[in-house]
Amino acid sequence: MIRVLGWLPILVCVGLMVNGVRLRGRLRRLETLPASGRPVDPDHEFLVAAGVELTDRGRRAASYHASRDRLDVLDLVPADLTVERALDVARMVDTRTYRADRCVPGRGAFQALLVRSEILDAAGIDRREGFDPVELVDITERLKLFAAGSTDLAVLPGLRAARDDAAMRVRVQQRCYRFTRRYQLFPFIPQICTAIGVHTNRPWGLAATALFWCQPFFVCAGRVPLAPRDLIRSPIVRLLGGALFVLDTVRAGRAQAARAAEAKAAGLPADPVKHAARQRTAASRATYGRDVRAGLDRFLGRERDDCPWCGSTDLSVRLDSPDMFLRKPGSFRLEGCAHCGHVFLNPPLSRAGHEFYDRDRYDGLRTDVAERALAVIARDRRGQAAAVRPFALPRSWLDVGCRYGHFPNAAREVWPATVFDGIDVGAVVEEGVRRGWLDRAWRGRLPDLAESVAGQYDVISMFGYLERCDDPSAELDAVAKALPPGGHLMCELVNADCRQARLLGRFWSGWAVPERAHFIPMENLLAALVDRGLRPVLVRFAAARGPGDLTLALLLVVTAIAPRPMPWLRQAAGPVQTLSWAVLMAVVSPLLALARVLDRLARRYVHRPGLAGTCLVIARKEV
Repeated sequence: MIRVLGWLPILVCVGLMVNGVRLRGRLRRLETLPASGRPVDPDHEFLVAAGVELTDRGRRAASYHASRDRLDVLDLVPADLTVERALDVARMVDTRTYRADRCVPGRGAFQALLVRSEILDAAGIDRREGFDPVELVDITERLKLFAAGSTDLAVLPGLRAARDDAAMRVRVQQRCYRFTRRYQLFPFIPQICTAIGVHTNRPWGLAATALFWCQPFFVCAGRVPLAPRDLIRSPIVRLLGGALFVLDTVRAGRAQAARAAEAKAAGLPADPVKHAARQRTAASRATYGRDVRAGLDRFLGRERDDCPWCGSTDLSVRLDSPDMFLRKPGSFRLEGCAHCGHVFLNPPLSRAGHEFYDRDRYDGLRTDVAERALAVIARDRRGQAAAVRPFALPRSWLDVGCRYGHFPNAAREVWPATVFDGIDVGAVVEEGVRRGWLDRAWRGRLPDLAESVAGQYDVISMFGYLERCDDPSAELDAVAKALPPGGHLMCELVNADCRQARLLGRFWSGWAVPERAHFIPMENLLAALVDRGLRPVLVRFAAARGPGDLTLALLLVVTAIAPRPMPWLRQAAGPVQTLSWAVLMAVVSPLLALARVLDRLARRYVHRPGLAGTCLVIARKEV
């Protein structure tokens, strides 16, 4: 065991050197803005954090750079950032791809922003000065949604950064990494391994300590002003940041308690933002409570005794499962057809059931989580957008079931001159137009709009859509009607015939009941396309999108044991359940790390029908 631990400091040394080179490259790629004598563009506005000094000279330089590079949002990085803040910028932003990558979240130094007025209006951002840096985290993320391909960051000489505060730095990190908490813990792993290595392999342990001490200066030299005192200050701040944050939180808690007492005496809420959030949650809990008390039977439609695909009555139960993702009440049954292999939800959801189980899935209380998940999946699907290249050069593209338009937003990196429109039943499709992700939004279902869109699009895409719709056959009929001769259908399906679906059972993320109601075998889909005059030109199996089957299975196990507090889970609303979830996550973290590695390998190498979680089909409509 000691021999194995003796390798830890060696690995730390290698990791620190490789990561140092990576972070240094990111900082060196940051452009420094030259001075400009041109006046500030009247369409450019500035959002500045409290304590930051932005001069007129700096405003002119930033405005000229944004106009020259056609930027809608420019994060201004002060040249006098502390070493720790500069390291945070390098960790969060890949400066080589940040502007071009339309799917990454907005990041920067969170000190000052230049924003075009039109983007501020579209994003609904208040115009004022003296923002909290944590507020600028949320603002930067939202602005990147509305300026996905025209956001960048640059160093502005003369911009005076706000006074550095260790507790504020930790608060900013927590807000940035609220969906990926592990990234906040990564910097401490080398420190722990180095401490162990000093006792098991002293020479390499001391070398790792020296590298840890000096890494910030290698990364920041020539980019951030360095002082001799930073040689001592910077490592200490990084080591004691957590402790300083706890102390500052205690002080802030006392101050907040004093303000709360004053507000209570005046008859006002102590924290208006949190008070409004609690009111929304309470109202949502009351609504869910009324829906559940009214009975769950009304959420299910009429049970079928025949297969919706082929009409056979030879059916058998494939899976019984609750709602594994949201844990909303109810139990669901998937039945399989022995004749054609089609698997479907039986009984299906009623109209009221769709409203109940879809509520807060991609909007409402879970908007932020859903946005991040959809963005990750959209990044993975850029390869699908490129897969159509050998068969067509699309001038117009329609994405069916697009929600906000995450796939069209990502696909614009591959097809920048293509017009992307979207169809969805929800109002979120109109938000996609406001963000500039969609050129036009069609509200409704494709079978109802097929005549209106007929002949307008070179490519129609469906990603995980046929599984969610009520009648896949009617959707395919609508595609055949809407596509012009020579047009292409791109369709991605979940592959329910893979081994993971059988081995993982209800914990296989591909089932996703009750959101997904149909699982079509690939042979059935190909035959249906041919019957409608659509000739398949590409069939490609791949691993599941997003985190991966094994990772999601583990997370579903955790959620089943300790559900996160949600309004529809009244028994999970207390601190005990929240603590249980956190403890369980800590216990399974090593398994999650292994699962992520295996899922990444699967994404690269798994292309067999028996193991692949998804299948992509491109079909051409014959003339």
